[in-house]
Amino acid sequence: MRVILAMVRTSWRAASSYRLATVFSLIGLAATVVPLYFVAGALQGTMARSIQGEGGQYFAFVLAGMVATTIITEAIGTVPSNVGTAATSGTLDSLFLTPTPPVVIFAGLSAYGFLWTLLRSTLLLVGGVALGASIAWTSVPQAFLVLMLLAAAYLPFGLLMTASQIAFRTSGPVMSAVLLASTFLGGVYYPVHVIPSWLRSLAGFVPLSYGLRAFRMLLLEGRPFSTVLGDVGMLLLFILVLGSVGVAAIALAFRYARRTGGLSQY
Repeated sequence: MRVILAMVRTSWRAASSYRLATVFSLIGLAATVVPLYFVAGALQGTMARSIQGEGGQYFAFVLAGMVATTIITEAIGTVPSNVGTAATSGTLDSLFLTPTPPVVIFAGLSAYGFLWTLLRSTLLLVGGVALGASIAWTSVPQAFLVLMLLAAAYLPFGLLMTASQIAFRTSGPVMSAVLLASTFLGGVYYPVHVIPSWLRSLAGFVPLSYGLRAFRMLLLEGRPFSTVLGDVGMLLLFILVLGSVGVAAIALAFRYARRTGGLSQY
């Protein structure tokens, strides 16, 4: 934990030196939520019936979807992005030569970016509330827990990308493919049940469809946590299965890189 905190402090010091970028990042939140408010207001009458059971207010519905999408994007991209940055700067090989376990190195490299994304997502949600989005404040802790489980379910995709970087020095199109499928089938802008039946079955293989439904039911409707246990169970299953695949991929990538001398090429 001490190593992770030290790496977070290092990342914070580096990021704080680029104050203008931080300001632009925060301004971008306003540029996102304000147009969304007007577009969602125009579509409220059309979408009200189809989103019953997930808040009923289309602005809050889409806002929750955007928060979840922001979180999973960071969950997928944070580890490979930071590993790639470390490789470009020439520090990756040195980090892996230390006695620090790789999992701690990955966590330390990615912790600051994830915390920053979490702060931005919170501000996005607060901005939505200021514009009239209705949320159940008493269910915020449970909704936050579901959001963290959702992030954990998507983290293995980042591990697969990282394994590809370590072994082959490229992450491939994994992130774009996963985000596209998740956005299309996960119910970000519309509920899953309106997807054509021949595609709806594919949504069962997308963690976002379970996590986002549970997140909305808790955050927007204030339902008891017991009502989303089925979706939470599916998220835990994704974490177990995909996490095992991601960890195995990392182990194989290190074994391959050590055998071929790949790490020394960074």
